[in-house]
Amino acid sequence: MGRSSTTRRGPLPRPKVVVDDPHLTRFAGVLPFVHFCEALDLPGLLTAAVPAGGRRRIHSVHRVLFAFIVAAVIGTSRLAHLDWYEGDELLLKLLRLSSWPVRKVFSCALEMIEDSGVAALLNILTNLGLRSIQAATSAVLDFDSTAVVAFGEQAGALFGYCGKGRNRRRHHPLVASIAEGRAAVHVKYRDGSAIDADEAIAFFADTVKRVRDRKPGIDLKIRADAGFWSSKMAAWFLGQKIHFACSLPLQAGYKLALWKAEFSPVETMDPVVLEPGDDDADYDEGIDIATLPGPLLGMDERLKVVVIRRRIHDPKAPPSGKKIAEEPDSRYHAIVTSLDWDATDCWRFYNDRGDAERVFKTGKQALALGHLVSQVFRANEVAFILRLIAYNADVLFQQAAERAAMAEQRPVVHMGLKARQPRMYGLAGRLLRVHDSWVLRLPRSRKVAALWAFYAPEAMRT
Repeated sequence: MGRSSTTRRGPLPRPKVVVDDPHLTRFAGVLPFVHFCEALDLPGLLTAAVPAGGRRRIHSVHRVLFAFIVAAVIGTSRLAHLDWYEGDELLLKLLRLSSWPVRKVFSCALEMIEDSGVAALLNILTNLGLRSIQAATSAVLDFDSTAVVAFGEQAGALFGYCGKGRNRRRHHPLVASIAEGRAAVHVKYRDGSAIDADEAIAFFADTVKRVRDRKPGIDLKIRADAGFWSSKMAAWFLGQKIHFACSLPLQAGYKLALWKAEFSPVETMDPVVLEPGDDDADYDEGIDIATLPGPLLGMDERLKVVVIRRRIHDPKAPPSGKKIAEEPDSRYHAIVTSLDWDATDCWRFYNDRGDAERVFKTGKQALALGHLVSQVFRANEVAFILRLIAYNADVLFQQAAERAAMAEQRPVVHMGLKARQPRMYGLAGRLLRVHDSWVLRLPRSRKVAALWAFYAPEAMRT
């Protein structure tokens, strides 16, 4: 009897490797996401962004744009990486392409979008973002800006502060997101120039109009960082009768007014069981808060300023905030608001703006939102918007899977896009023709079966 092929003795076998199986796919898990986008009619909506007329093309432009969205969700960071998907039979069938487009086809498709097409893409972005809060009667809009660093001669890239003290060429887009749904609702892709008050107000007004036109009667509140604050912005907020909370730049005059503030410790949010006879509340150690009336700082009487003081416990890791020369052991942060809430509630309401950073964190880490794809400004603008559309579609995909699982009392999987890319979207498989249907075969794994049972239970076959 011969030696078994599984023995551990002797030399390792030398198998013959043949790279000619057209049925293998590296992205089997993207199937339910593409079907969800088809249910949203996302490919059909993209036709509104394509200019009419032109020469006959092998690839439909809206299908190329949809392929770019799917590639962004998979994890493509540069146009050169799109060549990796050539020959993947599953992607060709799902995206309805006769062959995989080369890099130049993607570049031309992004560059040919006109101003009307950009407006159509922004409408798609807003509509998808608001689908995440369909039944809501109130919402919080978070405004923030980001920097897309350029390492070449991209059009519109100007020198500016890009983080960590580095002076690099960059683009400086503005993004508005819905706090409750964590989805983007508006974006303005800009060059690297600084933002003035009039441009910021115009972006705020356009965003509010978009939301109110699609959801009449909704109660809006706004949060923004210190880069958007100005006296003109305060007048616009009060004129629109929108409550807001905005970080206040601590200029020299404002620092002098802090001497008139009466600080008190901040009560902790954690419930505390008090012993009998103990009437003392539990406080956050080293954090004090105070309120200053708006007229004291030259503002409208309807405004107030909430000041937070944090004491430094570790000099090597000081808390966030501004330093005042008279008190080097503390850091200060000021928030100007029109809310008539308690000072601690106003501060915590503004701190929830940290969720807006998830849009940029997820976008840059998972969707390559911080990568430029071309030397042409329009191509970079369209790519930025398409990646945010992909972000919104993925948010809706996760929400729909969670609602379906809860309705059917199935286990709910809470997984972000960055974790889902290698575990779900980047899953290997084999697409086979069986009689009159297609079968997608996946590796035998409990984890794989659990993910597909959650995201695509109707596609599972025992």
